[in-house]
Amino acid sequence: MWAYTVGFTVLPHVGGFLGWFLNRKEIPAWYEKLKKPSWCPSRRVFPVAWTMLYTGMGYASYLVWNDLGGCSSKAIVPMGLYGAQLVLNWAWPPLFFGAHNLNMWPQLRPSVLGKMAEKQEEPSNAQNGEPDNAEEGEGKKKKVKREDLPPFEIVTGERLPAIFFKFQFRNVEYSSGRNKTFLCYVVETQGKEPVTSRGYLEDEHAAAHAEMAFFNTILPACQAGARHDVTWYVSSSPCVTCAQRICEALRKNKGLRLTIMVGRLFMWEEPEMQAALRSMKEAGCKLRIMKPQDFEYVWKNFVEQEEGEEAKSFVPWEDIQENFQYYEEKLAEILH
Repeated sequence: MWAYTVGFTVLPHVGGFLGWFLNRKEIPAWYEKLKKPSWCPSRRVFPVAWTMLYTGMGYASYLVWNDLGGCSSKAIVPMGLYGAQLVLNWAWPPLFFGAHNLNMWPQLRPSVLGKMAEKQEEPSNAQNGEPDNAEEGEGKKKKVKREDLPPFEIVTGERLPAIFFKFQFRNVEYSSGRNKTFLCYVVETQGKEPVTSRGYLEDEHAAAHAEMAFFNTILPACQAGARHDVTWYVSSSPCVTCAQRICEALRKNKGLRLTIMVGRLFMWEEPEMQAALRSMKEAGCKLRIMKPQDFEYVWKNFVEQEEGEEAKSFVPWEDIQENFQYYEEKLAEILH
């Protein structure tokens, strides 16, 4: 009877594996680009969860089949229903990933998905570093439209809120909800009188990126003709377009030395993104993954503390070292 036990238990995994194999390229190419709620679990969770579910489903189907006497008339209805739901289960990944059909998201109607997408396109002011409610007149709420905001916000000489640092800079593999770039910079100008300036840039919306803002506003304000040693501490690595802008700036400005410390690698599985990272290296950019010590440096030098309170020490999150090693290995594979 062990053969039946194994057969029933393994059967659900066959369709699950085929679904993953046929759509494995769609995960980094399409699914990872979707804007998801912050509570969406890490991609690492899904293989473990589905393995447990399929194993449980398969073994339970064997128990039902065995209790009903095997291939008997009593087993037709329950096993038929089980087979039907198993086929539907197997059919969902090709429809969702292959056809890029968000309406196949189980248990959510298209109208609900639309509302969620609108909500994610317009994150709350609190997430962007602004209070949720701005007063106008006598207690009236002022609603600011996203399109009325500048393409990026530059904060010089001020520190970013601790809550943003803890969320945006966290070096998780799955960056759901982290759709903005926080760039902390240090510019050391080697002239007659050495000058060091620092600050941070924050994306306001997708029309402009913090990396572009640095080259458009911060660098031109520095002493012309001098050597500039620039260090960025960025929540995630630059996109392809920003990488091209970085390469262009390094080739034109021979006095510019740029080191980029990133918390996460953005879309690193895409060949185009990997090529962009390699081109940055070839242009002279030093690209590094932030170590726990680097996160601590940003905490001390770029994160604001509550007024009237003593400076709080940096508390590393549980998997900070593990995730650093993960991204460091991935970056080494891409650049070498």
